[in-house]
Amino acid sequence: MKVFKKGEKTSIEWRFKERKRLMKPFIVNYKKPVIVHAIHDLKVFEKILIEEKLKLPEQHNSPKKCPLMEKFLGIDNSIYYSLGFVYSTAYDFKYNLIFDLNYLRDLIYYSESIIYRCYKAVIDYLDEHDYDYLQKLANTNKNTKRVIDKYYNKKYKGKTKMHFDFWEIEKETFDAIMNYPNKKELIKMIDERSKKFILKYPKSVESAKKDYLTEKIPEIIGRKENNLLRNPHFLGFYIKGKIPKKIAEIIKEKYPNKIIFDGRKIKGIRK
Repeated sequence: MKVFKKGEKTSIEWRFKERKRLMKPFIVNYKKPVIVHAIHDLKVFEKILIEEKLKLPEQHNSPKKCPLMEKFLGIDNSIYYSLGFVYSTAYDFKYNLIFDLNYLRDLIYYSESIIYRCYKAVIDYLDEHDYDYLQKLANTNKNTKRVIDKYYNKKYKGKTKMHFDFWEIEKETFDAIMNYPNKKELIKMIDERSKKFILKYPKSVESAKKDYLTEKIPEIIGRKENNLLRNPHFLGFYIKGKIPKKIAEIIKEKYPNKIIFDGRKIKGIRK
């Protein structure tokens, strides 16, 4: 999906260091990491601010990260959150809503990026047990060839087979799973993997306090509409770069008691 490609220009190492840097002021102030919902589009962000809520996907037409696996796992009508500023550092999402960690009480916490882990498990399985079928997927088109070549050849910490950019070829990969002769084995693997990483509150909070210091990218989802002004866990905003005049006016008018983070300092919002 186009909106998720910008971050490919930065290394995993840089993103991890930047996430830790951005989180540090919150660790100092709140003694714990924060949860973030990131928005890439200014018009969408403005609409959220005016309506004072994050709606579920069935109520709007914003693009989904990976609709096929989301629907398969039953999490397609969900709001996605991250532990810290994952999307800001990886994909340059400029508009971020910040929540206290105890909001995990109302959310589902996967200690790993669950959709990535599901797809990666399938690709690793095919690599080990059915190399020819994986090559058939690779030869589907130019994009599949490039992604599978990267899986085999790009190194991370001296190892290959560490990268699988599933979001670039999700349809082809999902179709390969559904058309696999032993499809039941792959579906069983996905089902087991999706359950393996779920942590319930308060274990999710305990894990998050450690996970933000690692290269893990937890998947956090909410199944209910998020009314910002009624949510006691909503802290405020992180907006990268210059704040548009209209956005600044809306924030001052509607959210005067929240915080604004500029990437270095946390400040209060004043009318």
